[in-house]
Amino acid sequence: MHVGIFTYQTGHLMTYQLIQKFLTMGYEISLFAFPFSYRPSQPRPFEERPFQLIDLDIETFCRASGVQYHVMDCWTTVSSERLNALDNKPDYFVTAIAKIIPEHFIDGHTIFNCHPGLIPENRGLDSFKWAIVRQQPIGITLHKIDKHIDAGTVIKKMTIPVMPSDTYAQVCERAYNMECDLLTQFALYLDQTSGHCTVDPETPLSRQKIPAEVDADFDQVFARYLKALCSDVSQ
Repeated sequence: MHVGIFTYQTGHLMTYQLIQKFLTMGYEISLFAFPFSYRPSQPRPFEERPFQLIDLDIETFCRASGVQYHVMDCWTTVSSERLNALDNKPDYFVTAIAKIIPEHFIDGHTIFNCHPGLIPENRGLDSFKWAIVRQQPIGITLHKIDKHIDAGTVIKKMTIPVMPSDTYAQVCERAYNMECDLLTQFALYLDQTSGHCTVDPETPLSRQKIPAEVDADFDQVFARYLKALCSDVSQ
């Protein structure tokens, strides 16, 4: 199988992890690297994912690993046409970047994303935290993307195991590792069509982050979530 990865022209942790996993599976890999501009965000009390920028010359790493490296100048139709003109185009694509893929890149391609939340129950910004605030199950969703945000076709949903002794940091680490695993294992679920469903783009979509005052006290929010979860299990 030939898999393409949408990523950045810089050292990127998830990309590095995906490449390693795909290589162990014997896949042919092509990297499509788009321009990257670092825009520091407002610091938050706790980040759900490890910092993604790593000290890695990604082009040199790809060359040494037998991974095809394609520099993509931008996200315009010209770049998508260049991708479509490749003689050896990937069978499937995965995206490792936090960006809404333009429709002209989606057309004619199967692109998978792993969303840190259950779709359609939790779409949009801070979906993982909103689920905890609302006392809902937390999980991840492998989906084939379309032009709508966190929509398309759900391929596989997984809830995140939560232990009574867990901290929020431990649950986030577990969820992130499961995301990486699920994204690289997409082929296992392609034929399990009974679990596939199309997401209605009209289902609720969060466009707001968790309020700062809630975020600042999120360990306590998670403690209440854990207490309620353990209480439900014991009943």
